[in-house]
Amino acid sequence: MTATIRLSAARRPEHTPVARVFTSRAEERSGRRSSAPPFWIHHGPDDTLWCSVRPVAQDVYELCATDGTSTARIDRRAARILCWPRRVRWSARLTGSQQSVTGSVGTWYAWLLYVVTAPLLLLFTLCVMVYSLFDGTADDNTFRSPARTRWRIAGAGTVLDYRGVSKTYRYATPSLDIRLAYALAVLQTWDREN
Repeated sequence: MTATIRLSAARRPEHTPVARVFTSRAEERSGRRSSAPPFWIHHGPDDTLWCSVRPVAQDVYELCATDGTSTARIDRRAARILCWPRRVRWSARLTGSQQSVTGSVGTWYAWLLYVVTAPLLLLFTLCVMVYSLFDGTADDNTFRSPARTRWRIAGAGTVLDYRGVSKTYRYATPSLDIRLAYALAVLQTWDREN
């Protein structure tokens, strides 16, 4: 299984991708949610290995350099509603450094708008589903929760920004290791798809 990462300006297949992501077929996992399978990120133009990411525990991943040494540890804290609502939160700490990067999924105002308009969205979705039964179309008319994620480093501001509507990642500053930025992007994309 492979995926290709391209610059937004290079949309044509003949343009050289920035990176390629490889993963082995994930075996069937039981339970509600499973960790992402191990994957490898290769540099696109010369197809050399950049890094690998492997799950260490549930929602904990290790980013390894080409020689197998640990570069960073990535944690995903699940969302919850009861006791106190909180959003999904991604955090990564570089090995041998106090520098950490954190990002919460969805902005607080997008979540507020989502919760307030949920009854109307549900009614609209039901109407579209009934109409599609008569029309025969099989469109996916589901509404997803807010997805914008801004990863920040203390003192450096936003270093990686995911826009959910356009489904693009913006690498804002070189203060974050590019391999860690790709690993965070792949893990979040896998998490949203599953």
